[in-house]
Amino acid sequence: MPPAQVTDRIEEGSRGHGTHNTGLRANWRVLAISLYMGISLFGYGFDKGAIAGFQAMPGFLQIFGYETPEGWEIHAGPQQIISSFMILGSMIGSILCGPLGGFLGRRHSVMLGSLLMIVSVIIMILTTSMGVLYFSRLLIGIANGLLLNFTMIYLQECASAHFRGLCFGIATLWITTGTTVGMVINHATSEMLSRKAYQIPLYACFAAPVILIVTLPFLPESPRWLLHHQQEEKALQSLRFFREGACDEIRIQQEFEEMKAIASRESDSPRDWRLFLEIFKGHNLRRTVISVGVGTANAGVGAMFVLAFGTYFFAIAEVADPFKWIMITNCVGLAGILLTWFVVTWVGRRLIILFGCVVCTVCMLVMGVVYSVPGVSHDGAGVAIIILVSIYIFGFNFGLEPYVYLVAGEMPSQQLRAYTMGLANAVSFIFAWLCAFTTPYYINPTELNWGPKVGYLWFGSGLVVCVFVYLALPEVRGRTLEEIDEMFRNGVPTRDFKTYICVEHEEAKARGVARVLVDKPDSEHVEDI
Repeated sequence: MPPAQVTDRIEEGSRGHGTHNTGLRANWRVLAISLYMGISLFGYGFDKGAIAGFQAMPGFLQIFGYETPEGWEIHAGPQQIISSFMILGSMIGSILCGPLGGFLGRRHSVMLGSLLMIVSVIIMILTTSMGVLYFSRLLIGIANGLLLNFTMIYLQECASAHFRGLCFGIATLWITTGTTVGMVINHATSEMLSRKAYQIPLYACFAAPVILIVTLPFLPESPRWLLHHQQEEKALQSLRFFREGACDEIRIQQEFEEMKAIASRESDSPRDWRLFLEIFKGHNLRRTVISVGVGTANAGVGAMFVLAFGTYFFAIAEVADPFKWIMITNCVGLAGILLTWFVVTWVGRRLIILFGCVVCTVCMLVMGVVYSVPGVSHDGAGVAIIILVSIYIFGFNFGLEPYVYLVAGEMPSQQLRAYTMGLANAVSFIFAWLCAFTTPYYINPTELNWGPKVGYLWFGSGLVVCVFVYLALPEVRGRTLEEIDEMFRNGVPTRDFKTYICVEHEEAKARGVARVLVDKPDSEHVEDI
């Protein structure tokens, strides 16, 4: 093809797009990988569903509790530590994500988290020492922190812009699945009067990390991570792997040119501990505030109060068969996360997250009111608490559980993604730890004995979360991570993100066409532009 014609075709291509089939069948590979990678989150969900139930099991309390004339109980102190040490460990694991991510990469960090998960579960199964149990809880928290953050970061950097939200919805299904499985097994073993009551549920935690350690070496590393570590050819191969069947070569090259531009811009940045300080400078500070603010939404609406102490909370509220009802309410939440798959690609993150925050906040208010109004019958209050918890978990899983992690990873720049997302989740875990640490004092009959009236507290913090999401969170549905980076660097106002035209994005498209035409000047795919 003559040079003049090549130039004309490049100019034509810069005004269009390569072919990207957005059908589910064409994108089956990245969706299947999301489902596969999501198994790393099973243990995190299982912990929320099972460990809270252990604290109501006679078999567990015979080892780590004490006997009273009414039955077996556990002191508030050990109850606090058992729940809060996992959260504390998750905070530590999240903080480690920045330096570990730069050195090990995304896949190997997930493998490290899987190994720590196996070790911590073995210790928890074998020990009868309270101190060793505390250590295992801290270790399993570190494992969950690594697995949660690096799974999300890997999917952020590998999924296409159109399917990023759906991929997160698919992956986080495993959190709710883990919680549900933990509750089901707990329900089946709860009446056992031996250590097997809690050991049997723990065995279920081995499958996911073993599968990941064995199979992850066969997946490519994140193309963006490879580019930032001067492995351009491997990065392009990785991108082709994830886009195979959905994008033609022009579209792949256009996306690759966007990634290269960011990698080139950030190549001179420090790669040691000083990189952490960059998240508080310039436009990165705005990104950090949004990531951390939205990341704490889970804790802000009282999720840890409902999820970590659900079974115990139902018991002290005198709801009959609390194990059964917490399991049923969690299945309602599972329906919520499945439903969100059908709307996230079309509605976007901001509206969904805001909806989840409002639903959870209102539920907390109604919960407090129901148990404050005189004359409400005991049975009526019990029915009300079941309905409210069901609605709460549905709203939480529909609008918050998947997408606070999505937003925390979409906002930062490429080189700071692990640092920023790790900080956001660490702060979220700090607030969750405070909740887990203080909640026993609020609800325990031997302490303040507020019971469901503690909902007033979470109503207040939920209002703050709702206002922040409404004012600060931009809508980035369908935008590439590089487009988001450009908009933050250019100081685009929150309300203008949906309509802003990214110049660098258009320039990258033109370079992608040029690269294809130079390599394959007779390519017929250009006609599809």
